[in-house]
Amino acid sequence: MIRTGARTLAAILLSSWLSTMAFATDFPTQRITMITPFPAGGANDTLARLLANHMSDTLGEDVVVENRAGASTTIGALQAMRAEPDGYTIFLATNTTLVTNRYLFKNLSYDPDAFAPIGMIGTSPLVLLSTLQDNFRSVDDIIAAALARPGSLSIASFGTGTSSHLAAEYFQRRADIQLLHVPFKGSNHALPQLVSGSIDLFFDMVATGMPLADAGKVNVHAITSAHRMPSLPDLPTMAESGFPGFEMTAWFTLVAPPGTSIDITGKLALALDTAVRDEAMRQHMLHMGIEPAEGTPRALTRQIERELPIIQSLVELAGITVQ
Repeated sequence: MIRTGARTLAAILLSSWLSTMAFATDFPTQRITMITPFPAGGANDTLARLLANHMSDTLGEDVVVENRAGASTTIGALQAMRAEPDGYTIFLATNTTLVTNRYLFKNLSYDPDAFAPIGMIGTSPLVLLSTLQDNFRSVDDIIAAALARPGSLSIASFGTGTSSHLAAEYFQRRADIQLLHVPFKGSNHALPQLVSGSIDLFFDMVATGMPLADAGKVNVHAITSAHRMPSLPDLPTMAESGFPGFEMTAWFTLVAPPGTSIDITGKLALALDTAVRDEAMRQHMLHMGIEPAEGTPRALTRQIERELPIIQSLVELAGITVQ
């Protein structure tokens, strides 16, 4: 009886394993949903749709984008974590999702280490913008106004704990000034307030901030990359503006729900890597101010490990918390 039971169990396990392998080999056979944790119209959303189009070509099935914005990316992250681990739901996560949130929330609603990694997409610096109403011409002008009126200048972000918020906090501490932080759900919510003069300052993505600066609707003062961007050679870095070592980037990556098999994530990683290596895709990303990354799980792991101690220190120093 024991031997028969063992043989039966072995047969069941073998059948299950073969079914899984067959499923993974056939994957995908239906539409894939890519969740993005920011609203439509922002740089994150634009990148997601570009990526979805390229991955659709490689995978042979449609990849559609679903926006689930809010709560420092936790709404989208939680939905992605609860999805079936079958490869048909993937998540465009950011450094906020996978690094910063673990230090912001006392009881985080998801486990940032549980996602199945697919790979890195790219990194992007931020640009420091100001409303035309303030007539700031330089970073020094901003600092002078902030010192004269502590706490009166407002600075937007695309969410508490996001890279734009961390850049704002870092700026305050390096310049020894006080700013009023006003979080939004994304750039497309914050930018109209900056244009109207309701908000004074904003560290925004290059892709969404520079078109308004080029159109003369906002002023741009500096970029948070270590070096000047080739596409913006006249824009000084924050380091050149008096803050040596000031560097802050947003980065984007693809992950899958916990438990997604390596066979499936491997196919998705190949499609991602193919996309970020495509020359047309690379040029489009560079035009958006996003530096394409090595689209592999290993690159994602290295990025997370490198940033964990840096972000933990900054969050603790700034005293940023989310209840």
